[in-house]
Amino acid sequence: MIRRCIGTLVVLLVTSRGATAQPAPDAAAPPPTPGPPQPSAPVADTGAPSPSPPAATPASPPTAAPPAAPAAPPATAPAAPRGPEWASLRLLHDKGIISDAELSSALKDIGIVGAGDATTLVLAKLKTTIYGFAETSFIHDSTQSCVEICGTTQIQRPGTYRGNHGRTVFSPRSSRFGVRLAAPEHHGLRVSGLLETDFSGPTSTTEQGTWSNAVLRVRHAYIKMETPVVDILVGQSWSLFGWQSIYLVASAQPPGLPGQLFERTSQVRLSKTLKTGGVTAELAVAANRPPQQDSSTPEGVAGLRVSIDRWTGQHTGYLASTSLQPASLAISGDLRKFRIPELSANPHTGHVRVGGGVSFSAYLPIVPATKQSKDNALSVTGELTIGTGTSDMYTSLGAAGTANANVPGTTTAASTATDPGLAVIDATGHIELVKWTSYIAGLEFYPAGTGGHLGLFANYGHMESPNAKHVGTAAAGTDAEKAAAQAKIRDHEELYELGVFVDPTPQTRVGTSGSLYDDTYGDGKVAKNYSLLMSGWLFF
Repeated sequence: MIRRCIGTLVVLLVTSRGATAQPAPDAAAPPPTPGPPQPSAPVADTGAPSPSPPAATPASPPTAAPPAAPAAPPATAPAAPRGPEWASLRLLHDKGIISDAELSSALKDIGIVGAGDATTLVLAKLKTTIYGFAETSFIHDSTQSCVEICGTTQIQRPGTYRGNHGRTVFSPRSSRFGVRLAAPEHHGLRVSGLLETDFSGPTSTTEQGTWSNAVLRVRHAYIKMETPVVDILVGQSWSLFGWQSIYLVASAQPPGLPGQLFERTSQVRLSKTLKTGGVTAELAVAANRPPQQDSSTPEGVAGLRVSIDRWTGQHTGYLASTSLQPASLAISGDLRKFRIPELSANPHTGHVRVGGGVSFSAYLPIVPATKQSKDNALSVTGELTIGTGTSDMYTSLGAAGTANANVPGTTTAASTATDPGLAVIDATGHIELVKWTSYIAGLEFYPAGTGGHLGLFANYGHMESPNAKHVGTAAAGTDAEKAAAQAKIRDHEELYELGVFVDPTPQTRVGTSGSLYDDTYGDGKVAKNYSLLMSGWLFF
């Protein structure tokens, strides 16, 4: 039995070796010629039938060799180019596609709730971020003074039709859409551009046209280059004066409140950020669009801002942006030039006047907030500005009731060749720039257990002019005419606002507030406007 098993194994081994030992035929070589038959291996007689040796197989006719397998591509062959990739800024950062500095720059530029989750398209390493929000406001005012945004608009005097009757507005015009482009960082140079619009363009002559067919306008349009040496911004963005928009208070009322600087303008800005020992200092200078194009002189602005990086609070600017912000103090100065034509029907010379101002800003967390906890976070934001010829920096301030003298021999008011309220000219030809002092303070609080998604806020704003009611009566002659003129001019205005907002989801927000606009005229008359507002946002 043992011999029979051994014999069987020998036969199987011989057969297997014959099937596997031959190399694969070469397609270029002739088919092999069958050799003579080999004798079978001897098998010992065990008294039991033994397996028969394999039968001889007749020679097969030669066959064509199979085609050779295609050669594998070389290991160094370039990979196929990647197609478009949709992601978010935060996801790109987590993947290491953008650096900490690139993410920080993008979040600062976009400046709205959920900016890190804004949809971003990456194509050939160029990152295109689409962002914005759909917003609708429901506003009721007790007077007919404001059109959607009160800002620093004069409140209609009591006893007049518009001062005694209210107004209700539903408006989607603050909805916003923006696109940010960012090229790959190259040797420490980061280049980006931003175009942002809303629908608060020029209003129509009809209510239907104004509220239902809103017009686009440019909010921001600039290119920014960030280098290891200095950062450069060219285009329209926030004015450096007041370090806008870092110190906007939390408010349901659209920004540009009484006492608050609010201006975007075309500029060329240079800035440098220095970090040392947990303190960040930022220095900046800018050449802005001339406030009077006929002055032929750009506006000059310079500023210094110091932040304490480890002392952070939860801060909401307007109600469109919420983020952790370090405690900071800032100062900025502005210098602007005007050239006013002489008081004549046919002027030949001009009078130069120099205006400008200084602004102090602060953000101070009283109860700090961190990424881990925003429980009971409490902070205060403040701004103080003293300026001359700066009325265009305040929303809807305009002339504030001031007027120019008539051109001699006519009943036509003289022109200062400036926007209203910057300068006035009297009947003697004397020219004076209108002065404004303003300040605003805002308090914001985030209750424990809400994760920072519920906020309460209170604001107080004040602005006054030390000379408007005196120089703005230039068109008046008699004392009675002067008194009548002063009754049209603002002396000072105050704002009181209380409000709350909540985030039902990470991408939505609802806010409401009640406000009192208290406006005092040059003759001492007080006009009041009570405003109730509710707004909803969907951020993308």
